[in-house]
Amino acid sequence: MTPEINATDDAEFIFGIHAATEALKGETQINKVWLQSGLQDKTRNELTTLAKKRGLIIQDAPKAKLDELTNGQNHQGVVLSIAAYAYASIDDMFALAAERDEAPFILILDSIEDPHNLGSILRTADAAGVHGIIIPKRRAVQLTATVAKTSTGAIEHVPVARVTNLVQTVEN
Repeated sequence: MTPEINATDDAEFIFGIHAATEALKGETQINKVWLQSGLQDKTRNELTTLAKKRGLIIQDAPKAKLDELTNGQNHQGVVLSIAAYAYASIDDMFALAAERDEAPFILILDSIEDPHNLGSILRTADAAGVHGIIIPKRRAVQLTATVAKTSTGAIEHVPVARVTNLVQTVEN
């Protein structure tokens, strides 16, 4: 089965058991894993194990929700929300600062849920010469088409990293 990708305004999705399994085994940047309630145990266990190894968010959802995400296409009970834009690593941000021979200037954002706000912050960060922005994986907007549009191109110039735990990231 070839990977089926469906793009909406704010996210792209990979769906189908084989496509999702390969994406989870590979290096595809994944935001969230949706599993249909009542999915067979063997399939659920395999997908859950792969998702947990990568520290991904796993959400149970009724079939109707998965149908909505995939515009009614055959999802076989699994949908992955994939990143529309690549995330950077924190090391990339420090490397950028070193390349510019500047002290690191990194923004750490928490609980930014509105994509328009993140886009505006990206614009301001770009103008201010920020070396990168760190956002949490949970309870925050991710890089979406709306963020990109609102940033008016700044998304291409300011690296953004996602982390599981902001406090641990700051401490390290």
